[in-house]
Amino acid sequence: MKGLYTAIITPFDNELNIDYESLEKLVEFQIMHKVDGIVVFGTTGEAPTIEEEEFFKTLSFIKKYKDSIDIVVGAGTNSTKKTIEKTKKCMDMGFDKFLIVSPYYNKPNTKGLYEHFKAVLSLGAKVIIYEIPSRTGISIPLEVIKSLKEEFSENFVALKFSNSDLDLLSRIILEVKGINILSGDDNLTLAMMSLGANGVISVLSNVFPSEIRELVYDALEGDFLKAREIHYRMYKLFKLAFIETNPIPIKYMAYKKNIIKTPKLRLPLSELSESNIKLIDSIL
Repeated sequence: MKGLYTAIITPFDNELNIDYESLEKLVEFQIMHKVDGIVVFGTTGEAPTIEEEEFFKTLSFIKKYKDSIDIVVGAGTNSTKKTIEKTKKCMDMGFDKFLIVSPYYNKPNTKGLYEHFKAVLSLGAKVIIYEIPSRTGISIPLEVIKSLKEEFSENFVALKFSNSDLDLLSRIILEVKGINILSGDDNLTLAMMSLGANGVISVLSNVFPSEIRELVYDALEGDFLKAREIHYRMYKLFKLAFIETNPIPIKYMAYKKNIIKTPKLRLPLSELSESNIKLIDSIL
């Protein structure tokens, strides 16, 4: 896997129901700007507050775009059994790529992490393993990543690396043969790609897909001077997208750019503070 994947937001209406009209507009906006794929119900999609019925209803709605754009489904939970059940149902619907997060809150040991991911990979699905210690409380040990890639070389298609430890990233690239790395942090995409990452699962590309795609493909083609120019042009926006907990700021940006109808979020997330609204408005 390589290129630009957008971790799409889940638009809500004023009653906090999923706004399918805005979702359609958002996905078509990504297709129009030639994004390689979208990730549905990741962190940016507010997965923890999506009910099971909504989850599968939305996948049924979005399935019509499978021929136009690569679709990755966020099916990971902190229960191995529930993750397997959810992934199987999605596979039955015709989806074949999944973002599986390291189990959060449980803080499993090394063997538990290995067995968790092994159980999902054994289903035969294409899996992006999601390393994000800031949300899960643990980092996936290098030996787990290495063992899983050796055992499931075809199905372990990428590692989403949302970790600022670039030394660890270098070690993974050096020691895990054939691994694909996708940056999970917009502001570190250029740095990670200079070390050998293959692209990004981006938050900011919800609103600025063309710019992020240009950065990624310049880097893939080895034109790091041009990619660096785009990086610094977009740098303030990279930082603003995380000025409060993701996806609070990016939903507001998408609202201001008329991509979605409201910036509503479900509790426990709350809307952007007035001071940060003013700050984002001044930059946009």
